Amino acid sequence: MDGTLIFCKDGILRFRSHYDDVTAIPLLAIQDSLQEDDHSFLLQYFRHNVVIEDGTTLSHVFLAIEPWAKTLGIYLDMDVMAYIDEIRKPSQAEPLFDWIGIQKVTSIHHAYQHQEMRPGESFTAHFNRERIPTRRFDIEVACTANGYKHGDKESYSISGDIHTIKNVPIIFSDRQVLASYGFEKNNLVDAHYPGVFVNNKIRYIQGTVVFLLYEIVDAIFKDGLFYISPQVATYNLEIIKKITEKLESEDVDNQRMMDEQDSESRQKNQDDKKITMEMAEGAFDPMIEHMQAELKNWLYIKSLCDSNSELPIRIGNVIEAKVPDYRFLNFIIDDSD
Repeated sequence: MDGTLIFCKDGILRFRSHYDDVTAIPLLAIQDSLQEDDHSFLLQYFRHNVVIEDGTTLSHVFLAIEPWAKTLGIYLDMDVMAYIDEIRKPSQAEPLFDWIGIQKVTSIHHAYQHQEMRPGESFTAHFNRERIPTRRFDIEVACTANGYKHGDKESYSISGDIHTIKNVPIIFSDRQVLASYGFEKNNLVDAHYPGVFVNNKIRYIQGTVVFLLYEIVDAIFKDGLFYISPQVATYNLEIIKKITEKLESEDVDNQRMMDEQDSESRQKNQDDKKITMEMAEGAFDPMIEHMQAELKNWLYIKSLCDSNSELPIRIGNVIEAKVPDYRFLNFIIDDSD
């Protein structure tokens, strides 16, 4: 069905048809009314747009996906149910962040020839050796989940103790960032072109974006939580603490890892061209037929859920969560720049 999935603050995942902007029906109620197999049902919605209601926390999201935890666990290769069980446990832990932000970032890196280490060459000399550029670029698209604090420009990992983040509101950023990285001699993006931002030697542009269901679960579990289960996360945290204490006791605090990438680019400005189109008679008939069939199907499903579902159906507008400010890397985006 054509429509949008909504994570709601009552811990229920609902579906709203494109042909009905006031009714949001629990997805589980739709599944029950159609009597479909739970393993394949959610897959039909993996590429549906997703929004999140204002005030929805990470715990609410976990509870919303619980009916399909097994399916998601197979897809993610993670113990999704273990995370859901863990957030149900009582805890006095204070929230670490003011909100968890989901963001989509496309990055462009100039590809360089791979160079083998020479006999007797140190790692420092190997990595500082002048690189040979190719005619290719590494283009990566990632959906990330990070923790943020009001007034703090840094972004933080949410991987660790689940109890410190389970009650933190989660928000999907409606902006996608495309960032160009490279040395200053590269001119992939023109810094003087309107809409191009420059910060920390990184040049980037922004555009609106919507998230699909599979992107949301990938961002939360694979990028954000990272570990296969909360138990594994706790174990790894303890190991990291022991290593840190040992390093501090031996005064070995001079090991730093730098991962800085410069960027500079150039893009040719093309003149706007007017486009003229001629529509053949009946060109939109298939689309109209599809819309009519979808509307009929939606009315049928809504009637089934109205009479059979025990889960609450939402009537009226859902207030979508909005990010307090837009972030990228370790700075807050200022649109006035």
